[in-house]
Amino acid sequence: MSGSDNYKLYKVLGVERNATQEDIRRAYKKLAIEYHPDKNKDADKAVAEEKFKEISAAYNVLGDESKRRTYDDSGDQNYNNGSGQEVHRNPHDIFEAFFRGRGNPFGGMGHSFEEEIFGMGGGGMGAKIPKKAQSIEKTFVFNLDDVYEGINKDLNINIRKYCLKCNKKCGKCDGRGIIQQIRSMGFMQQIFQGSCDNCEGSGITIEGKAECKQCSGKGFFNEDKKATLIIPKGIDENYKTAFPELGEQPRIAAIKPGDLIIHIKIEEHKHFIRKGNDLYFKMDISFVDSIVGKDIVIPYFKEKININTNIFGVISNGKNYLLEGKGMPILNTSNKGNMFIEFSISYPKIKNNTKIEELKVLLNEVFYP
Repeated sequence: MSGSDNYKLYKVLGVERNATQEDIRRAYKKLAIEYHPDKNKDADKAVAEEKFKEISAAYNVLGDESKRRTYDDSGDQNYNNGSGQEVHRNPHDIFEAFFRGRGNPFGGMGHSFEEEIFGMGGGGMGAKIPKKAQSIEKTFVFNLDDVYEGINKDLNINIRKYCLKCNKKCGKCDGRGIIQQIRSMGFMQQIFQGSCDNCEGSGITIEGKAECKQCSGKGFFNEDKKATLIIPKGIDENYKTAFPELGEQPRIAAIKPGDLIIHIKIEEHKHFIRKGNDLYFKMDISFVDSIVGKDIVIPYFKEKININTNIFGVISNGKNYLLEGKGMPILNTSNKGNMFIEFSISYPKIKNNTKIEELKVLLNEVFYP
């Protein structure tokens, strides 16, 4: 192996072996931002993440003069048993330690760490994009009649709001809810983290006063909001909708309110089984009626469907018979699915064998062969 090939960490950062610490820091900053997983999505993310780890490992060694001297003396083959890089160091912790340690290099004031680094707002570094509070999910139960007609329902939503005067970002953990400690162990560094004891891991402290007109020092108050739940005809249980900003409320001004996510559960119907946009209806019928036909009434939501079974011919037990366009509304169209009717025939026992031949003659006269 040649001498130049034995110092690959310099190549990873794209600097020469005689590079200054400022050269190394500048190279790391550029590459770390370019390959950070949060800047690379979908198919590129996995590749970027590997590159980000490689860049971080290189900077972890070369950015520390003591480690760099050891690395320069030993090279890739002998440094840390030939791995050529530090172990047990999270690349994201290296990234954060670099930018925090250099005093907010993008010039942000009062933003969260993520906002300072990746608050791009259309492509430029440093623009503020407030974080968002958590969404709250709620399930509403409706019946199939509601879904057939569509839903228009007024709601009274009680939300817990937090007093922005009395809730403050924890100064000890900078609002992160965790405290990190970096310990050096020879050539290695390990990061230990735990819940912040000052805010109990919430990232927020309440500094309320009893005379606060909004919360009386509790840090929160309840507020009722009116909203109208409008859901189109024909939805299923995969459908969900949202009320923006009626979810979890922010505890500090830099965070946007979360959303209220509405899920729909549909009760079983007393007459129909629903499969997609189609409805399945079961009905008992006598053996004689299955042959000669019978007037039946099917309750179809606010309508009634009147038919004679002879439109289907002689009825077979357990077979599904189609009524087109009598299913559920198809979402966002004027069309409907179909209805399938299954008849359960009760078969009688023969009580008069002497009439069988006469019955055969009559049946042959009534029905086509």
